[in-house]
Amino acid sequence: MSKEELEMERMQEQERVEPLDSLAGMEVESGEIQALQEELARIQEEKKENYELYLRALAEQENIKKRAGREREEYVKYSTLPLINKLLLVIDDLDRALDVSHANQDFEALNKGVEMIARKLHDLIKNEGVEAIEAVGKPFDPMYHQPLMVEGSSEEQENMVLEEFQKGYIMHGRVIRPSLVKVSNS
Repeated sequence: MSKEELEMERMQEQERVEPLDSLAGMEVESGEIQALQEELARIQEEKKENYELYLRALAEQENIKKRAGREREEYVKYSTLPLINKLLLVIDDLDRALDVSHANQDFEALNKGVEMIARKLHDLIKNEGVEAIEAVGKPFDPMYHQPLMVEGSSEEQENMVLEEFQKGYIMHGRVIRPSLVKVSNS
């Protein structure tokens, strides 16, 4: 219920309570009436306090939801920060390799440097739970492979991967990118 609905219900409840003053004409002792009026006043005060406690609890619950939402957004926003920091190290290595190759024109050294950086990058993603999908020479599996070409081949069995155009990857058992492949067809 909204705050307005709760307040409306509270007001209607108060209107329904029959004032005890109308009982004064009856043959009831005034002491009893006084005691009942005091009891009613105490109960109404208690009800008011409980209602205020309820409203505070409701407001606190809303604040908790908002805070949790902000924290979740913050977490998602920066969740890749550890990986990005690791990738920045690889980018630094690439930049250094390019700077050295421009100065020396030593392409063999550049090739070795790029190979080392590629190995470092592969190790980094492997440590993050990413594995390459082995495709060439394996039976075609639509869960792991996306066919770009189909080629008739009398040498290979039907539905075998003949060539890989783009490597596919799995992360923690889930395909994050299928391999783009050429498949045999008889």
